Amino acid sequence: MNAVVLDVKDAEGRVHHDTEIEVLRESMTGDLGDARALIDALHAADIYVIARISCFADDTLPRRQPELAIRDVRPRRDVWVSWGTGGTWLDPHNENNQQLVVQLAREAEALGFDEIQLDYVRFPVDDGTRFAEYPAETETPRPDVILGMLEAIDVAVGIPLGVDVFGLAAYRQGDPSGLGQDLERWTRHVEVYTPMLYVNSMRAWRRGEDDRAFRLVFDGTRILRRRIGWNPVIRPFLQAFRQGADEFGPEFIYDQVRAARRARADGFLFWHPGHTYGVVRRAMRGQTRSLVPFPIQESVIEERAGAEP
Repeated sequence: MNAVVLDVKDAEGRVHHDTEIEVLRESMTGDLGDARALIDALHAADIYVIARISCFADDTLPRRQPELAIRDVRPRRDVWVSWGTGGTWLDPHNENNQQLVVQLAREAEALGFDEIQLDYVRFPVDDGTRFAEYPAETETPRPDVILGMLEAIDVAVGIPLGVDVFGLAAYRQGDPSGLGQDLERWTRHVEVYTPMLYVNSMRAWRRGEDDRAFRLVFDGTRILRRRIGWNPVIRPFLQAFRQGADEFGPEFIYDQVRAARRARADGFLFWHPGHTYGVVRRAMRGQTRSLVPFPIQESVIEERAGAEP
């Protein structure tokens, strides 16, 4: 494996590098230390370095500056709290919030990151949204709001732009949940799609079938490829943790990687909420190693190389 994802800004609202963005300076943790030196060291080890930016899920800034937040319509309440994430959210309609993401992307590129990965690039959709109010809302449809921000980031940076999306979003046409995501239109500005194809997130899907994890990754990747074409990279997030898995061990890791390869993904990432990847390491030392790197057709490489920036 030859890539790492580092948080620049996480869903808690914490910023882990030395940012020049004034409104975010109180949120700095310093966890990346000398970020440029760290990235240089990773590059020296032939590691591709991806900057993750949580766009609108933010459990810090909305409490500090409520005028930027999604608000709660109920009496005697202030900032809305998601029933899904358990945290506060920035209002995606607010252009200042969108510009924060653009500025963070610029800073990540300047530090030497190879790619931007946007997470929570959506509106919240849990049951608590019936109490949510968006102070900056206009008549602009949600998908156009998100697309406009992606376009601004695409103009601002020269490195590839990637997005995390729900695994279910890979299967669904359109935007039935109101996420504000139009994956087909995003291909104008997005180079990398990372569907989060975790069995844990779809526990009832094909319950009782032996190859459930394989089918979820294979079908999700294949359907998304059919929707967005061959030009974007598809690099699914796979599950590296036990919760929701029927059986957990190196074989579970192998099945997911095999599914991604069979579905003609361009690679894969693994995620564990506690950042513990021992099972993945054991799998990669075993039969899973024979599956990588993934083959990519020469015609696809040529098409991507000739695509307009």
